[in-house]
Amino acid sequence: MRAHEDSWLVASADALVERHIVRGELGCPVCGTRYPVHEGVVDFASGSSAPREYAALEGMAVRAAALLGLTEPGGMVVLAGEWSAAATEMLEMTENVQLLALDYARGLRSGGALSLALIADVLPLAASSARGVALDLAHATPALVQGAARALSPGGRLIAPSTAAVPDSLQELARDDEHWVATTSAQTNVSAPVTIGVRR
Repeated sequence: MRAHEDSWLVASADALVERHIVRGELGCPVCGTRYPVHEGVVDFASGSSAPREYAALEGMAVRAAALLGLTEPGGMVVLAGEWSAAATEMLEMTENVQLLALDYARGLRSGGALSLALIADVLPLAASSARGVALDLAHATPALVQGAARALSPGGRLIAPSTAAVPDSLQELARDDEHWVATTSAQTNVSAPVTIGVRR
């Protein structure tokens, strides 16, 4: 992906299932870059990435849903890398939430409320477009963390590994030895972060 101002991508579909592009491409009207869509997966990584073996840990979907504050219906949530292993269970426990799994767990299939994409070093999301983002260690690079913070809508939340720096634009809500969660909401009287709790 090339750095430039935000723009909508233009879709060209060769095959559709309901509203999902199964085969086709997305094109950028600003820089002319084209991203292929094959078997429902958009490739922003120029073929340099592929699905991986991630195991869904017990309680992972519940933890992600709780930390991202998914108690209300609607919105888009992004699960990167290891977090994508919780996508199916998370869809079952939430209402009208659209999931985008990035560099996703092998076995996931695009369709319904689940979209899949392969990425490189840029998060392909517009500003204020995501309700929540969960990044694993492999996706907690400074560029992707900043991109995730930028993509959060007002009140949106970001989960990232505890070793990653919290962007200045976010307010940390909680952390444990593994992760922190932060939000875009500007609050005037914010208490100190609380411990999330230790997973057993």
